Amino acid sequence: MAAPMNIVKMMTQLVICVSIIGYFGVLGDDFYDGQRTFDVEHCLDIDQAVPVFTKRGTVVVKSVKNNRAFLSEPVNLSTDDKRMLKNLMRANDIYRVRMQVRSTGNPDEDYVYSFTQACGIYESQLTDHLWIHFDQAGEVIGFSISTDPAQCLGTNMDHADLTRWNTTVDISQTVLGPAPDTQSYTEKIKREESEKSRGSQSDNRSFFAKYWMYIVPFVLIMMVASSADPQAAGGGS
Repeated sequence: MAAPMNIVKMMTQLVICVSIIGYFGVLGDDFYDGQRTFDVEHCLDIDQAVPVFTKRGTVVVKSVKNNRAFLSEPVNLSTDDKRMLKNLMRANDIYRVRMQVRSTGNPDEDYVYSFTQACGIYESQLTDHLWIHFDQAGEVIGFSISTDPAQCLGTNMDHADLTRWNTTVDISQTVLGPAPDTQSYTEKIKREESEKSRGSQSDNRSFFAKYWMYIVPFVLIMMVASSADPQAAGGGS
C-alpha cells in the first residue's frame, strides 16, 4: 500500500506545481508590472478663480505593458452636479479633470490635468475616454480625455441619463527609437582622416620623379618627329 500512496502523493504535488506555473504564466507581465491606483477628480464650477475639484473615481492600472486599466468606484452625479454640468454646457465652457500621481502637497506637481468641452460630456451621457501616458520607466507623464461624439450638436439630454459614468481607460507608453551609432561614425571619421594623412605624406618625390615614365616617351617621340621633318622636306624638292 505504501507504493501506491507515494505515487498518489507525487501526482498531487505535480498537479499543484503545474497549476502554479500556469497561474504565473497567465499573469505574465501583469504579475511583475504591479497594480497601481490613481484618484481622479473633476471640476463643475464656472469661472472660478480657484477651481474646486471633487472626486470622480479611481483609475486602477493592472498592467502598463498590456494596457489593462479601468475606472473603479465612479461617483454618480448628484442633482446639483447635473445642474452644474448643464450650466457649463450652456456657457460653452470646459469640463476639467485631473489625476493625482504624487503626494508632495504641491498641486502643480501632484496632479496631471486635462479638459474637454462640457457639451461633449453632457451630450455623450457621461461617456468618455481617459488616456494615461507613461514613460519608459513607468511614470505618468500625461493625462487626456475625449468624448464621443467629439463635436457638440446642441442636443438636450434628460437628467436621468446623466447619472452613471461610462468610462474607458487606455494606456500609452513612450517607445524609445534606435540610438545613433556614434561610436562607429567616430571610428569611420578617424579612419578617413588617417588615410588622408597617410596619402599626403606617402609620396614626396619631385614632379619628374613621379611622372618620368610619361615624360621620357613623349620627349623621344618629339625628337624623332623633328629629325624626320628636314628629310621629308629635302626629298620633296
